[in-house]
Amino acid sequence: MGGKATLLDTALAAGLPVPAGFVIPDGIAAPDARWWLTAAQASSLAVRSAFSAEDRPEESLAGWFTTKLHVRNSAFTAAVEEVRASAGRRHGSFRRDVLVMAMVAANHAGVAFSEPETYDDRVNVADGTAELLVAGEEEGNAVMIPRLEPAVPGWQRRLQRLLNDIRLVFGDDPWDVEWADDGETCWLVQIRPVTAPTRRNEAFTIANHAEILPPLPSQLMTSVIAEAGPDLFAWYRRFDATLPANRPFLEVIAGRPFINLSLLEDMLRHLGLPTRLVADSIGGPPEHARPVRLLRLIGKLPVLLRMGMAQVRAVLFARSNEQRLASAGEGTTSSFTDALRELHDAYVGLVTGMFPLSSAIGPPLAILRTAGTLVEHSSRHRTITTELAEQLDEVQMGQDPGALDRFLGRFGHRGVYESDIARPRYADDVTLLGASGAATARPPAVARTAIGALTAPVWWLARPPLAARERLRHEAMVGFATIRSALLRHATNAVADGRLPSVDHLWLLDADEARRLDEGWRPERAFWEERLAERERLAALDPPHVVHRFDDPARWSHHDPGGDLLEGLSLTDGVVSGRAWVLREPSVELPEGFEPATTVLVARSVDAGWIPTVALVAAVVVEIGGDLSHGSILLRERGVPAITNVRGATRTVETGEMLEVRAGAGVVERRSPVRVVER
Repeated sequence: MGGKATLLDTALAAGLPVPAGFVIPDGIAAPDARWWLTAAQASSLAVRSAFSAEDRPEESLAGWFTTKLHVRNSAFTAAVEEVRASAGRRHGSFRRDVLVMAMVAANHAGVAFSEPETYDDRVNVADGTAELLVAGEEEGNAVMIPRLEPAVPGWQRRLQRLLNDIRLVFGDDPWDVEWADDGETCWLVQIRPVTAPTRRNEAFTIANHAEILPPLPSQLMTSVIAEAGPDLFAWYRRFDATLPANRPFLEVIAGRPFINLSLLEDMLRHLGLPTRLVADSIGGPPEHARPVRLLRLIGKLPVLLRMGMAQVRAVLFARSNEQRLASAGEGTTSSFTDALRELHDAYVGLVTGMFPLSSAIGPPLAILRTAGTLVEHSSRHRTITTELAEQLDEVQMGQDPGALDRFLGRFGHRGVYESDIARPRYADDVTLLGASGAATARPPAVARTAIGALTAPVWWLARPPLAARERLRHEAMVGFATIRSALLRHATNAVADGRLPSVDHLWLLDADEARRLDEGWRPERAFWEERLAERERLAALDPPHVVHRFDDPARWSHHDPGGDLLEGLSLTDGVVSGRAWVLREPSVELPEGFEPATTVLVARSVDAGWIPTVALVAAVVVEIGGDLSHGSILLRERGVPAITNVRGATRTVETGEMLEVRAGAGVVERRSPVRVVER
């Protein structure tokens, strides 16, 4: 028997609220439904396919076959025959069972996606039975149902209980759930595996990276940081293995590495801590303000204690961490691959070494800031960075001939935006030290106060991790400088044998491309021209510190990108430029002169019948439909760059117009209104 009926039967046996129903096996004629309508106290029926070809983990065939709703006894036999006949839309041999269920007199109904490693279930809801919603012909309303906090009373609270029970019965796997709420009970109407995950409009921040990287970091360093993301979040998972394992901690947006702010806030929710703590550390308001959850916090005390011990150990064993990072790159670095592996390990070691130190610093500094004594204490604090500034002043004053040599001997491995391996160190370019006579006097220490004396013990707690953090960065940059020298040496050899046009071209490659140089790869001239043009475009962008995955980077420039912009819901990622092909009905033949690689399908809505048409195009723009509709599921399964819910698309766009589809941002830009007469 197919997955649809089997899963519902399992749910019913486990006590989940499933409407009364029965299955008409393949080859068995439709019975007289009057007796069953009376027994189930139902006024009408839902007649649905339960074929063995659908609702499988590898392919859902969502909306592929016919469903008949509000069926009365007089139309029952014809409805069963029509549903079975729809099996002809799919080639192959499979069972053609039919599922019959009592119709729910729904006040609200819709689709919910329960996906692991998320802390909110995504819901599309409509009034009534929602058949237009799941068919993609009605937008409905998008709602997020929290997993860890109580939902809004009413249908949302009942749906929350249903989804929690589903996870208890079937496990916390990706589930596509169709439900209907009659005001008293939230009924499970259908459950099937999610075959392609949804894209969530998560928030990202560049705040921490903006402090240590140039406005546009090198392509190479950005890719190294992005590759380090899983290892960085694995540091938190050491203390709690139930934290998300597969959500991206870092994501490259507009050529910059952004930290997943939503993931960090979800981690605090997971631990029962207020999400405000993340915002306090990076500035600005929280993405979603969630208060402390005392019971969850108590349950997570062992995790929090382990994290606290890590903070203590980070200070006690700071010297060993510093020595390990300073020696980075001293091993075998006989290739780009070796050097990049060393850089990856050094970056992960630096950042994960910073994690506990920054956590240890945060609370005492917050207390001192509130008391108004932070400046008083810090004005007398000395770290390795204080020493750097003082020696730099000596160099810039130009009065001591030996000051430059002493500075380079101690700090030559440091530099401006030194966390980017592409940036020169002071030893590489002494002009970075500034002109002679440019030194400024250090301001005098702030006068001591009585409140300062009272808060001194708090300062004593903050001082060791503050000093350790600065030493850790200083020693880590020794390792960075060693690795940079190895990369420059390999780049010089690559220039000599023609793999690179110049040493600086290395920084234009991402890590995978740099590793290909070890295999003899020689990028063509066109590659470099395209990469330089892309870097120029990215340099013109000025992204805010907090962005969302669906934001349109083109709006971060100081100029209008031009053309009319249409917006919708992002289904998949990708950027496609091409000619619009506006259709009201599916077609299997492109207009004359159109090419698949540069054709953008614009349709009012799509379902399984549009699959042959979708196969002919490079991107799809859909006017009506939620991101959980059948058509949206199918588009995600096929991975084509796609946007749905682009209002007015078929009325605004004409066939032949030049479009740029930025699917990841949910944006369609009209480039030029060129008309083409369809054959």
